[in-house]
Amino acid sequence: MLLFTLNIDMENIIEWNDGLGGFRKCTLELGTDNHKFTTELLDVPSDCNRSMSDIFDDHLSIRQNQVVEVLYSGGLDSELTLLHCLKRNIPVIAITMVIRINGLPINTHDLYYSEKFCRTHNITRKIIDLNADKFFENGEHFKYLKPYYITEPHVATHFWLIEQCHSFPIIGGDWPWVHMKTNKILSPTRLEFSNYDRFMTDKGITGIGNMIGFSLDSTLKLIQLHIENHIDGTPVDIIKGMMYQKMEPSIEPRLRSYGWEHHKTSGFYMSQYKRDLIKSLHSAYSAIKWNTMIKDMLQTSIDYSDQF
Repeated sequence: MLLFTLNIDMENIIEWNDGLGGFRKCTLELGTDNHKFTTELLDVPSDCNRSMSDIFDDHLSIRQNQVVEVLYSGGLDSELTLLHCLKRNIPVIAITMVIRINGLPINTHDLYYSEKFCRTHNITRKIIDLNADKFFENGEHFKYLKPYYITEPHVATHFWLIEQCHSFPIIGGDWPWVHMKTNKILSPTRLEFSNYDRFMTDKGITGIGNMIGFSLDSTLKLIQLHIENHIDGTPVDIIKGMMYQKMEPSIEPRLRSYGWEHHKTSGFYMSQYKRDLIKSLHSAYSAIKWNTMIKDMLQTSIDYSDQF
């Protein structure tokens, strides 16, 4: 299986496929006041009745012996990737970004967990500093986000960090979350977090922009685990911790970090940059379609959602 990417840019429609076998089809319909982003999960040959380690081996088959650089903010998704590389003796480095405003680091929650995890598991950690206040004041974020109609400012820092890598960068990513209250449906994947593979392709960078959801196999497996571990009223970070511990018992559950971009710092207002981006690029609402295999797994006749 190979990574397949196709870009079609018509007057008002941009389409591309990503993931192994091109199983994920993305369509951005540009409007005058807002845009519509649809993710369609296609039926491709799949076998999710394997361990996540075996599935991750498929994902990493495209690295061609390059050193894996996991962009690691201290999150569970990245840790799953790092632990897999250790078990498979794959050369790996953790890339951690220190966000500085007025010279002071503000993503201390991420830094604590990344340092602890890498020290415990003897993983090489590379620290890369970003003076976020200058980055945004100089308009660098806009250059990264404009081609993709992204209005979440902090995504620009992720794109910037990918460019600082020199081998095979990986973003932990996520899978479409299952909502169980009535008919089981999937959450739409937002435009902001669906362009990492596309960005790397545009820049000629070989890597993976969504390791967790890079194949239909991994997506199906995580959806099934999600259903099995769902408990009404349980926060999503707790459910994720339970799921990941079943795959990798050494994973340490923790409070979820809601991101440095929500940190309130005097003189630096991320919300203003977001408002400016929405004014210039317009916002996008998201929808998702899914294939027969997922519909059967959810035990529903529904195959579309634009909620959440």
